[in-house]
Amino acid sequence: MAQRQTDNNDRVCSLKLRLEEERRDLDMLNEMYRTIKVKNITFLAAALALLGYLYTSTPEGGSSANLKDKLFIPDEPYGVIIYAFSLGVFLISIAILLFALKPRTWSTPHDEEQEECVSEDYERYLEYMHRRSLRCIKINSSSYSKVQALLDISFLPLVLGGIMLLILKTFGG
Repeated sequence: MAQRQTDNNDRVCSLKLRLEEERRDLDMLNEMYRTIKVKNITFLAAALALLGYLYTSTPEGGSSANLKDKLFIPDEPYGVIIYAFSLGVFLISIAILLFALKPRTWSTPHDEEQEECVSEDYERYLEYMHRRSLRCIKINSSSYSKVQALLDISFLPLVLGGIMLLILKTFGG
């Protein structure tokens, strides 16, 4: 009987340690997810600010300038191709950043319904919370990975398209 009690105590201690490690993993995932959302919003704000700068400033000639001058489309065919490519890449990266802002599934291991069984069988409750934590880590990792992948996909096109548009606006086509 004493051996069984010792085994149960060891098992409960082991489960408590696992739950503590999983809690730290979940906290780390939460922080990483918050960070990636801030980066996403920052890139999106920078892109929209650049669009505002590029297309709201008036060209020389005031209000009498035609649409082509207001959009700073170059006269040469290669310039039009570069302009269209730059603008397309830039707008697609903005669309990807907007899609990355879409709410994702996020889970927490806490379950109020199971709190009643703490007093009944503590070991069973710890096992349940261990399973819930592992499931939450899987769900949250998947959501984080999706947002991170979208941010990675949009970053270089956003920078490349923005730089090319800025060069075309500043130096002309």
